[in-house]
Amino acid sequence: MPAFPKTSPADDHLWQIERQVFQLRTLFEIAQTLNGCRDSESILQQVLAVLCGTFGVEHAAGCVLDQSDAHWRCLSLRGKTASLQTLTEHLQQTGGASLEGLGPAVAAFFQLTPLPNQQAMVELRIKNRTAGAFFLGAKLSGEVYQSHELDLLATAASFTANALDNVQLYEALQQAQEKLRAENLSLREAVHSEYAADSIIGNSAAMQEVQNLLRSFARSAANVLIYGETGTGKELAARAIHYRSARADGPFIGINCAAIPENLVESEFFGIEAGVATGVRQHIGYFEQANGGTLFIDEVGDMPAASQAKLLRVLQERRVRRVGGDRELPVNVRLIAATNKDLTAAIRAGGFREDLYYRLAVLELRLPPLRERAEDIPLLVNHFVQRYARRQKRDPAGVSTEALRALQNYGWPGNVREIENEIERALAMTDDAGPIGIHHLSERFVVSAVTAEVGAKVPEGEMRTAVDALERKMISNALEKYRGNKSQVARTLGLSRLGLQSKMNRLGIRSDEL
Repeated sequence: MPAFPKTSPADDHLWQIERQVFQLRTLFEIAQTLNGCRDSESILQQVLAVLCGTFGVEHAAGCVLDQSDAHWRCLSLRGKTASLQTLTEHLQQTGGASLEGLGPAVAAFFQLTPLPNQQAMVELRIKNRTAGAFFLGAKLSGEVYQSHELDLLATAASFTANALDNVQLYEALQQAQEKLRAENLSLREAVHSEYAADSIIGNSAAMQEVQNLLRSFARSAANVLIYGETGTGKELAARAIHYRSARADGPFIGINCAAIPENLVESEFFGIEAGVATGVRQHIGYFEQANGGTLFIDEVGDMPAASQAKLLRVLQERRVRRVGGDRELPVNVRLIAATNKDLTAAIRAGGFREDLYYRLAVLELRLPPLRERAEDIPLLVNHFVQRYARRQKRDPAGVSTEALRALQNYGWPGNVREIENEIERALAMTDDAGPIGIHHLSERFVVSAVTAEVGAKVPEGEMRTAVDALERKMISNALEKYRGNKSQVARTLGLSRLGLQSKMNRLGIRSDEL
């Protein structure tokens, strides 16, 4: 800082003004410098350069305190040919782990004799903790540091600390974003891998035809309409089409029309602008969320008539207008719809628009119910046993012949979803060592198995014999399952305890023989 000769009170006043102007210029220069810095190292380097020029200093250092090990690291060094790493190692070897030891350690590194007021050190504090420090060696002029100079240095340190805090937050945000990007990429690759393989289980002729159609539909950009009963895997098929298509890197948005209240269908699909009603915030609709990807609409047959007309308009024009909006937004979306209803019958009844049907059903896919492909049941059983064994972190359990026969003889009104739920339940009922047995299954499967077994063994026309055999088998299985607990068996079979004992006596069943 330049010295101004003071010969009178007026000169002293002028000197005070000049000093303040000089300080403001220095702080302005530091502020401009900080504005262009994006990392901790550049902040310390640039500010230290300004301070060295301001105070006429040859030797200086800018350091940060590593919170993980309480050691100082030098990020900026001036006036010494040694490296930053050398000074960092010197700080750690000479007790520079504390702020009190930093000044003498740096002075020794520069081979400076620490004389009072000939060196200056100021700490950088962030949120009431020491985050770093500036060390300034002796001035080239030989003058000592004045109090107003130390005040200027403290103000510069405050500016620098704030900048370091912001940069550290920015760096933490960048690291979090990189982590999220890596996780997102990993998840995308896992999903692509899952749906690129044959994710829809089945070797039957019907399922082979479905697989062929899925591959063909994935190569097309046309809308798809999927028919299938509840639980046949309509959304799974839609995802398979999406993740095998050119839109695989875009979003897949799946919605169920039946789950959306009629008065919210329009705002959910097309969005709503803020301020349309009191307290309403802007909401991005499903079409905008799916832009560049695929929108899957399940149970499209349940869509209200008014919404059908607006959906048709979006499909025709490829543009949406939010509720309360004054402009149309272009959207690039492939639509896959699904239903368990007969839409042609709904059209005849006036419940579904014919023109919308033809827009949706450019490509059509029918998923067969499980009862039409019973040969796929063992594959599905094994698939779900493996899946839920992994989730429960246990060795996969086998399935007994009797249990598998019961599963194959069942009608499966809930289709694949029902078989998945049953296997998850049965696996939870088994211990780690044993396979899934008939006694681990729900009662409806036991009845199915017994009925099939008795029906195969009893000659046609002997109804009483068949009924007795069925009752005997059901009671015996229940007694075995509940370990002879007649009260539990009676409740399970819908009998009184007295009624159960009466049947056991008539059929010659003794629980002590089980």
